[in-house]
Amino acid sequence: MIYLRTLRIQYLVVLAIFLFCSPIAGVMSPEEWRSTAPGNFSTLTAEEVSKVAEPLIQNGTYPCLVIILVDPNGSAIYTYGVSNRASGAASNNKTTFEIGSVSKTFTGLLLADAELRGVVNLSAPIQSYVPDGVIVPSWQGREITLADLATHTSGLPNVPWEFYRYQDVRDPIETQAESSFRGYEEISAEMGYDWLSHVTLSRRPGQAWEYSNGGTAIAGDIVARVQNKTFPELVRERILDPLGMKSTAAGWSEDLLNRSATGYRGYAPDRDEGMVIRYNGFWAPAAGIISDADDMAVYLALQLGYIDTPEGLLAAVNRSHQPRVLRSSEGIELWESLFWDTFETKDIPRTHLKAGETNRFMADIAFVRDKGIGVVVLANTAYLSDTHVESDVAIPLIKLMLEKR
Repeated sequence: MIYLRTLRIQYLVVLAIFLFCSPIAGVMSPEEWRSTAPGNFSTLTAEEVSKVAEPLIQNGTYPCLVIILVDPNGSAIYTYGVSNRASGAASNNKTTFEIGSVSKTFTGLLLADAELRGVVNLSAPIQSYVPDGVIVPSWQGREITLADLATHTSGLPNVPWEFYRYQDVRDPIETQAESSFRGYEEISAEMGYDWLSHVTLSRRPGQAWEYSNGGTAIAGDIVARVQNKTFPELVRERILDPLGMKSTAAGWSEDLLNRSATGYRGYAPDRDEGMVIRYNGFWAPAAGIISDADDMAVYLALQLGYIDTPEGLLAAVNRSHQPRVLRSSEGIELWESLFWDTFETKDIPRTHLKAGETNRFMADIAFVRDKGIGVVVLANTAYLSDTHVESDVAIPLIKLMLEKR
């Protein structure tokens, strides 16, 4: 009897140690998820996904679509069309794409991570973080905070006026549109902060929503600057390396460019190839990240809470998802989280999403955390209009998945 009791006590001690040392149930390391998740997505069949994607390839809307899906069982990646029209080459899991403004969600995550570690205070005026000599505008004593920048309520315009100096009114309208993207290469941090010092606000910060790539760039530069890093260095250290996202970077490398799909100008009459824009380190937080399907599957799994890193990045993810600014309550409840659009309707539960577009690529990420489902869509064309993979692909697939769960 004493022997059995001793064995039982030993068993309970071992069990307690195991439970204490084991990760939270259902949360894996990035390595574990990469080795077990691929191919196990089960909410939709390949045929159901194709019914959404194939018509958009056949009618020429998109030369190529890469669709990444994640649910509680795992992930699936589907590719359609060609990554290069001339060669007819198909894309694969390692084909790289510019993800445009989806980059902002990485910036929001870095802000949440830094606040949790006590590095920054999102409620603090940015005047205390900017370089010496920079005078941040204010409105009747109300100063701009990091939270204002991360929710597009700072009152700052979209971009500095210098962006428009690259346009030549004698050029076709599509060339003028694309030429303005050169500002992301050539306008430096010093020029960006000089612009900030000379902006005159037209309203109180925090009062109204207005999209600002300039505000995003400043937020990303600040969160890196206070940690004595550049933004590309910080996103690599805090997000990409811990997640094993080796095919993702804030800016083009030779390897990523060699694996890139060819990007096209859907807004041009002949839908020709767009020029490669190399976002500099200052503007990378707004739209400068490049990635592939395998890496974006891991990033989506992180957003859904299926994985975490030893540094506890999931806690920062959760903070970045918290709704902060109500943008609309008519028919749809739309909030701004830390660079996430967060909405809810009577038919659709709370959904986080972010659309991205450069001069030649599109991307979208959307997920319903409570249902454990999500999608990323990558495309090698841009329209700079209402045509977008978010409304054409991502949201229809989210709705289909919700019908099944």
